[in-house]
Amino acid sequence: MDESTPKPDGEDDPTDPRPETSIGGAVEFLSLGLSIAVSLAAGALLGYLVDRWLGTVPLFTLVGLALGVAVAVLMTIAAVRKYL
Repeated sequence: MDESTPKPDGEDDPTDPRPETSIGGAVEFLSLGLSIAVSLAAGALLGYLVDRWLGTVPLFTLVGLALGVAVAVLMTIAAVRKYL
């Protein structure tokens, strides 16, 4: 197969000048971990601040944490869907 013939999808070419595509995907998934941690911490912190402001039991901390988990799950689904 010469260089002018297109390769079928799925064949790896070691001379392909685009190795950054796999690195870009890896960086996206590594940054996803940071995004998950930030969404969980932000939800819990905002809930804690509301609890302190209202003088309530840790109700809003748990609600904020649950919202942070929901955001983290949605971000993960959106990131993984690009590769399916």
